[in-house]
Amino acid sequence: MNMKPAIEINEGNFETEVLKSSQPVLVEFATGWSLPSMMMNGAMDEIPAESVDRLKVARVQLDSSPNLGLWYGIRCLPSILYFSGGEVRIGIFGSTSKEAILSQLKPVISLPRKTAIAPQITQG
Repeated sequence: MNMKPAIEINEGNFETEVLKSSQPVLVEFATGWSLPSMMMNGAMDEIPAESVDRLKVARVQLDSSPNLGLWYGIRCLPSILYFSGGEVRIGIFGSTSKEAILSQLKPVISLPRKTAIAPQITQG
């Protein structure tokens, strides 16, 4: 399986990496000291491997980028926001599992991607 790690987002690259991204972005807003945030690390690290080429997964460390938390009204740790076309489409709040996250995203993205089957030509 192709592994693509979650990227680190901060106030300096948020606009470029999230709001102007050509693909949907799943952003986890967390801190280094919150137990629920620490519990989510495994789930958020596994999602990129299952969504290669369809979804960018990113993390915002609110300890170093607090203005992003204020801008998006983050009141629960962790908070996961799904951005598409530069807008928030889905919000997931609190500690949860990878399966629960993917389940909530299923209506807006297709995981896993189905491969096209080439038509077969028979000669007679």
